[in-house]
Amino acid sequence: MAAGVANRKISASSARAHTRKSNQSSSFSGFYKKLVLVTLVGLLALAYQAICPPPPKICGTPDGPSVTSPRIKLRDGRHLAYKEHGVPKDRASYKFVYVHGFDSCRHHAAVANLLPPV
Repeated sequence: MAAGVANRKISASSARAHTRKSNQSSSFSGFYKKLVLVTLVGLLALAYQAICPPPPKICGTPDGPSVTSPRIKLRDGRHLAYKEHGVPKDRASYKFVYVHGFDSCRHHAAVANLLPPV
């Protein structure tokens, strides 16, 4: 039976109809695909812009917060803020520098608060 199917004759018009590419139904389908793609890219750009943090405001600049504590300017251009504890500089006999870790700040100097004012 398989040999009988292979020898079956097909008309030329029938063969042409099955081998030709089908025509697109509308020329607007490509336009709509591009429109959807451009809209999607635009929405992604807006979403990215919404989740990005604003640029940092640097202390002492016109748009930034004011400088509220004494600072030392380092050689590389950064500033190091500090807080003084105890007696004034002119009466002090010794200088004691407390270096805090990453999990605290200059206001959390527990050692400096426990020292008696001499």
